[in-house]
Amino acid sequence: MEAPLSGELLELYRTYIYEEYGIHYAPHKLDTLGLKLQKIADSGEYRLEELYDSLVHGDSEANDTLLEAVTVGHTFFYREHAHLDHLVDDIKKKRCPGSTVIWCAASATGEEPYSISIHLVENGITDFTVMATDVNMASLHVMNRGVYPAGKFDFTPRHILQRYFTRLPQGNYKVKGDVRRHVKIKRINLNECFLFEREVDYVFCRNVMIYFDEKMRRKVIETCVNNLAVGGLFFVGHTEALLEIPSSLRKDGPAVFRKVV
Repeated sequence: MEAPLSGELLELYRTYIYEEYGIHYAPHKLDTLGLKLQKIADSGEYRLEELYDSLVHGDSEANDTLLEAVTVGHTFFYREHAHLDHLVDDIKKKRCPGSTVIWCAASATGEEPYSISIHLVENGITDFTVMATDVNMASLHVMNRGVYPAGKFDFTPRHILQRYFTRLPQGNYKVKGDVRRHVKIKRINLNECFLFEREVDYVFCRNVMIYFDEKMRRKVIETCVNNLAVGGLFFVGHTEALLEIPSSLRKDGPAVFRKVV
């Protein structure tokens, strides 16, 4: 086992993680970060000093190792499902020509974008694309594979599980092609400023901003709103209060905002 992580090295990691990904570890959370880093060391894949050196020299594999350790991927299917009903109602109300584009930011291992896709198909909406993004390559690989353990479906209606997933011999479930074809997977770091080629119709950025400080939250919200078309909806987690609501947004429901200008 590697020697205990020094305070100086821990602070270097804390700064790096914040500057690269916007993930904020407050002083009282440093022990949590230390435990996550120690798991990397205990695996024998890297010594922590070597890992940090690889990170600052732009090693992509080192970044993937770090992100897999420090990002949070806890999610499940049909989480906060009232938002899915809100989305369906709005799409049907608009009856917009052309394909609807939904950006699901910080998608983790894919339960949220697949839930969106399933709910739209289940409600007769088939002309849409869910753009599922995350910074963690390991999570994106899980999403692309589309195989999940039974525990991920505790809040999923039984008929949905039977209709849209194939049960595998090991007891896992694989998402079916009719759902998967609507989901486009891409790696995106929310700490970077960017604009898509076209504005999207809806943005889901739920249960991720609690890991950011106020400065980073403002940055992420600005990026989401800048990529959202006027009239589109911005969904955040029910536990995430927007302390500074941009002037371009108006509340449209619990943890839902509409872009008005």
